[in-house]
Amino acid sequence: MAMTLCVLKNIFLAAFFAGQAPASINAVNHLKTDTLPVEKKEPVIFAPGVIPVTGTNNADAVFSLDGRTVYLYQLLNKKVSIVESKLIGGKWTAPVAVSFSGDYPDFEETLSPYGKYMIFASSRPVTASGGNIDGFYNGKVFKGSGGNLWRVNLTRKGWGKPVALPQIINANSSVFSPAIAGDGSLYFMRADSGKEFHLYRSQMRKGEYETPARLSFSNLTKGDFDPAVAPDESFMVFSSPRIPAPEHTTDLFIVFRTAAGDWGEPIDLRVLSQNVYGIEARLSPDCKTLYFSNGRNAAGENKPGDRYIWQVDISGLLKAHGVVVKKR
Repeated sequence: MAMTLCVLKNIFLAAFFAGQAPASINAVNHLKTDTLPVEKKEPVIFAPGVIPVTGTNNADAVFSLDGRTVYLYQLLNKKVSIVESKLIGGKWTAPVAVSFSGDYPDFEETLSPYGKYMIFASSRPVTASGGNIDGFYNGKVFKGSGGNLWRVNLTRKGWGKPVALPQIINANSSVFSPAIAGDGSLYFMRADSGKEFHLYRSQMRKGEYETPARLSFSNLTKGDFDPAVAPDESFMVFSSPRIPAPEHTTDLFIVFRTAAGDWGEPIDLRVLSQNVYGIEARLSPDCKTLYFSNGRNAAGENKPGDRYIWQVDISGLLKAHGVVVKKR
């Protein structure tokens, strides 16, 4: 592999200056502002820490519905793989690669709301005789570090064989960061014409994806990436270097649906803590906890090139904006 995914992600950021059922979320009118009184919340380290990972490049904590299995991707020995850890006897096991991952760079995995299938990004060849695909974004070609989205079903015997999503989704070789809504509709990021990444949504209808549309709030000049969406699409979290993110920094933003059904104004999640920032957002099955990654370790030191997974309680912020999370 010419370049690992985590190196790819670092270059991308540098180019910008760096047991529960799925939730049913009922949204009411919420303000397009970040001035609502919200209780401050400090993030807590998740991996390395709660999860006994080896190495310091980890991201994308995705949980099974019962909360007893977590998937993440990790860079270890110059290899990017999707791994899983299981909660046994109150402790998480050391992560091991899932059955379909390990031969190619696989990353940015996400589960469908009921856990029946996974969609992930990969640089793996699109043909049996091909090589890892190249990426083209931020005005540069990245050899062997492109991305397409793949689906793999979970069967009674375990994970099946990954299948590339249709061309209407994989319109080029710079498609990453999937997020699946409750009805199967797909959010993702894509770089068109070798430029910045923007966020897109493709409606699932009668088992097929429709033509993706760019999200109304996705920034045309700075770019946005790594969406994480609630099952009923009442809110989502994403990353961006847009204002008010500090210079050379990528912040996390949350955006809510309005009563009219459109998207409101993105809110910087530093309203919770100055330590809530980074990439690769993921939501817990009940949507009350946000998982994300940045280069800050458990000691509070910034380690460029490393990725640590953090978690933070966002239930108070959801409540402040009129979002009530209930078990489905």
